[in-house]
Amino acid sequence: MTNVLRQLRAWWEKQRRYDRFLIVASLPCLGAIGYLLALQQEPCSPDHFYAFALVFAVIGRQGKEFIKDWTPPILLLLAYDYLRALIPKINPHVHYYFMAKFDAFLFGGQLPTARLQHLLYNPNYLHWYDYASAFLYSIFFAVPLFVAFILWLVDREDFEGYVFGMVGLSYMAFLTYLVYPAAPPWLAAQRGISPQVVHITDVAFSKFSPFIALPTVYKYIAPNLTAAVPSLHAAYPFFAPLFIGKKYPKAVPFLILYAVGVAFAVIYLGDHYFFDVALGLAYAYLAYLAVSPGGAMQRMFSRLKKPSRPVYQEGKGRQANLTVS
Repeated sequence: MTNVLRQLRAWWEKQRRYDRFLIVASLPCLGAIGYLLALQQEPCSPDHFYAFALVFAVIGRQGKEFIKDWTPPILLLLAYDYLRALIPKINPHVHYYFMAKFDAFLFGGQLPTARLQHLLYNPNYLHWYDYASAFLYSIFFAVPLFVAFILWLVDREDFEGYVFGMVGLSYMAFLTYLVYPAAPPWLAAQRGISPQVVHITDVAFSKFSPFIALPTVYKYIAPNLTAAVPSLHAAYPFFAPLFIGKKYPKAVPFLILYAVGVAFAVIYLGDHYFFDVALGLAYAYLAYLAVSPGGAMQRMFSRLKKPSRPVYQEGKGRQANLTVS
């Protein structure tokens, strides 16, 4: 955390006095945008975050760099969500039983979701932790992207590795959803397959009536209700502390606390089984191994960036344009 703050301070000191004034003056505007996002009955989406961060980048006179660096990964994430929405048409066979049986075996015959809701949920009155859980659910994408934005400000190389990891994690999950569509606990309960589970997420979101509908491309992308295994709600938040842990260790406890909160929330709210969350953590670790220093992704890009060595052709005194790999 100290390193991050030091680098942010260095970035701040590079700004002109007028730019500092614009940045500070824009904070109420950005806060209002964040408030409107929080009031929506939808999770914060990548295009919302892109627009939010672009305002800050333009004020900081880095708009062109932001568009160049951020547009490709955001488009890839949006493409992932669009492709994920097509899966029910490609593979309509939904799996209901294995995740529930795994959780019941691991937790003494009870589903963690059903047990938590029995202990904590009151259908007649929502407690603060119901709203807190729904809020954590809604920002599961925003916080990892915020980490990416901080890395973009202080270390572009780390930013590139981080967003490669997020995109790779998304498409690893997509392939799994394609092969193994799986129902979340609330959907299995609606089908009468598992014990009664309430989808508390919908109940909590229904208490908010947004007075303005912010535009988003997700209005044109159908949700995929059976993209549950693995849980990206758990994978994205855990990927962040894995990636930045060695370089910014003081930030890790805060990110771990947030990630554990999201994992608890998605199980309690009825959106995921424990199995989904555990597999999401495994996917996050695989993505980290791929993009971490010395990982497969870094080795591949180092080979691509490796400078070519001139080779002399036999019998000629000039250099040939050949490359030795």
